[in-house]
Amino acid sequence: MSNKIFYAIMFVLILSFTGFAVLNKDSSSSKVPEGQKQPDKGRQHLAQGQTFNYSTVFPTSGTHAEQPAPWAAYKQEIPNEIVVHNMEHGGLVISYRPDMPKATIEKLEKIFSKPYSNPKFTPSKAIVMPGSKNDRLIIIRSWNRILKLDSYNEKTLTDYYLKNVNKSPEPGAA
Repeated sequence: MSNKIFYAIMFVLILSFTGFAVLNKDSSSSKVPEGQKQPDKGRQHLAQGQTFNYSTVFPTSGTHAEQPAPWAAYKQEIPNEIVVHNMEHGGLVISYRPDMPKATIEKLEKIFSKPYSNPKFTPSKAIVMPGSKNDRLIIIRSWNRILKLDSYNEKTLTDYYLKNVNKSPEPGAA
């Protein structure tokens, strides 16, 4: 075999492996769960004390309270009127079925609130709360997106957070 043919074969093989690696890398990044896209329902403010009748059980945008809730893990549900404002500020709302095992609730809280279980992942815009109307074990919402999970998966939860945090009309708001 001549040197020219040998080098041509090597060039094609290297090019093929490089192309495969690039394509494989792109497909792995697309595996990050984006959640289901939801229609934008606007972002009007309610007068203090008013409630709003949402067209869905888990709104991801729409008319909301004037003040958001502090970023934290809660033992009670926070009304949609309030958490929609948190999502407008770029945060995520993670609700879990109240019958979820206590150990799993604790793991979920430690991902998204201090002291964090992973020092490399310190989310600053998350609300964790029980969700009496959850039709899945865990529901994670961000502005115009929702992801429903049948099981606890820390990687899925952190990937969704990283992909969707601050993807909102007011990401710079606290």
